[in-house]
Amino acid sequence: MKFKYLHVLWLVLICLSSVSETAAEDTYGMIKSKSMIQTNEITEGFVRSFPDARFAVLDMNGKYEPAKLKDFLKREKPSVIICLGALAAETTIQLEKKIPVIFAMVINYRSYSEFKQKNVTGVSMEIPPASLFIQFRMLAPRVRSLGVPFHPDVSAEIVREASDAAKKMGIRLTAIPVKEPKRMTAELSRHENAYDGLWMLGDVKLYSIRTHALSNLVKFSTKNRKPLLAFSDAFLKAGAFFSVSVNYGSLGSQLAMISRRIVVDKVPPASIPVKPPVGTYTVINREASKSLFGKDLDKTIYERVDKVYPE
Repeated sequence: MKFKYLHVLWLVLICLSSVSETAAEDTYGMIKSKSMIQTNEITEGFVRSFPDARFAVLDMNGKYEPAKLKDFLKREKPSVIICLGALAAETTIQLEKKIPVIFAMVINYRSYSEFKQKNVTGVSMEIPPASLFIQFRMLAPRVRSLGVPFHPDVSAEIVREASDAAKKMGIRLTAIPVKEPKRMTAELSRHENAYDGLWMLGDVKLYSIRTHALSNLVKFSTKNRKPLLAFSDAFLKAGAFFSVSVNYGSLGSQLAMISRRIVVDKVPPASIPVKPPVGTYTVINREASKSLFGKDLDKTIYERVDKVYPE
């Protein structure tokens, strides 16, 4: 009996040793579209969760340089490639058809047909609508309906899925198609009586430095006292009421877990569906709260978020 126990223990130790050696021998390549605070937080989260991983990083500095990426892959020979941002992901997926690729920090990944390759999986940037609505209602309980401006070519599918989630929670979602960014105020006004709050999607055709759609959305929200839910705390400075964004440290841990499944457990990327991010980061705008709710402001809402802006 004792011999049998020792034999089993010995086999377990051998297995653990082989897994450790495999993890140590494999290279985990990370391609950054551009170094930012967020990408650094992802890297830190990955390393915390997988400290033994041999790590190799390439920063593309916002430039499309396939030759540079090709040299990196040839030199480092990664067992898996983690791509942060659309530039990194698109360039890598165009070049690499065999090495497993995991993408992250790509807004509306469904719009990229090349992401359907068998060697590709990832984590979306879209937080599940139910999670967004629950957190929004905690801060603005009177909101029973949300207007969501979107470009039909980019975000129609996201809006359809969100409508189902909202319905289950007793929230009415009013879809507001905006084909031209300059029409933002006009379209919001046309549907004004159909909603009492607004939801800003990460719609790249509507919101960019080349359009005034964002500033017009915020102005409309403030003027008509309709709380605006944004997808990033960067928009609170512009005047948004509340943001629910990705917790980038948690995203790094999530990417580490997927990498382990692919490299250590030998699970093919095609068998790992794209998942939403597991952690969120919430920020509320103090000034917008005062402006929206006035005397009815419940100051305990500041205790229900991760951060209050301005501090």
